[in-house]
Amino acid sequence: MHVRAATLKDIETLVDFGKRLTKESPIFSKQGFSESGAKELFELLIRRYGSIFIASDESSNPVGAVIGAINSDWRTGHKIAFEQGVYVLPEYRRSNAAKSLIDAFIGWSKLQNADRIQLGTMSGIQADKVVKLYESLGFELRGYVLEMEV
Repeated sequence: MHVRAATLKDIETLVDFGKRLTKESPIFSKQGFSESGAKELFELLIRRYGSIFIASDESSNPVGAVIGAINSDWRTGHKIAFEQGVYVLPEYRRSNAAKSLIDAFIGWSKLQNADRIQLGTMSGIQADKVVKLYESLGFELRGYVLEMEV
């Protein structure tokens, strides 16, 4: 598995992954997907932070991505790197694609001098397995996220 920083040329692939994630997720599928909003965010993150990474198979076909960002914690002033999405095509979920993407995000976070990294899962897609993967990479469960529609 090869992982590289996404470029502006990857935006359509990232949008496709976003559509697939939304369709597959029992939670996100009810919320919809804004293609224009996704494109705008992806362009910003690629240009400003270089914080999106693409995993490709041996034939250089994209099979997954991680979308990251970084900001200051309002309480401590620490730099926190956080993911806004991880998606791997279903047929590659038993490969090392997700691990490779998270490893790239960890490396990027360290280069940004982040004090902490936060990952989560809200899609409802194999959440227990996602948490186990994150824990196997050294992350610790710190809390819960609850959501309400208004």
